[in-house]
Amino acid sequence: MRHYENLVIVKPTLTEEETKSQIAAIEDVITSNGGEIKICNDMGIRKLAYPIEKNARGYFYVIYFTMEPKNIAEIERRYRINEELLRFVTIKYDSKREVKAWDDLVAKTEKLSAKAPAPEKAPEAPAPTPEAEPAVEEKAPEAPATEA
Repeated sequence: MRHYENLVIVKPTLTEEETKSQIAAIEDVITSNGGEIKICNDMGIRKLAYPIEKNARGYFYVIYFTMEPKNIAEIERRYRINEELLRFVTIKYDSKREVKAWDDLVAKTEKLSAKAPAPEKAPEAPAPTPEAEPAVEEKAPEAPATEA
């Protein structure tokens, strides 16, 4: 099994649900072809260096995985078919030095994902206490207008 890093740029025009389904499909392609995903880095929407298919931004997603080399061709073929992907790149880590760098990247990504917890529901505002009720102003009786 070799070590790989895969960067995928998804079109930014997709809704959040469509983007999540595309990412799930990408991960499914890897696992269905015998790959083992170690960790993923969701980088979010970023500005591109130059427009790709009239898109100035893209949704970046990095996947670190291990797989047999013979299955990479099938994964890349499936990526080329998917019209929702702007670009993808698969990087192979082969030598011992490169594998150590891959392990360091995986560890760094794990630390980043541990620091940034998953977004949860925003805490609700505390209910106002009865002591803090707004005071109601009483109107002072007006003096009758005098005619001159």
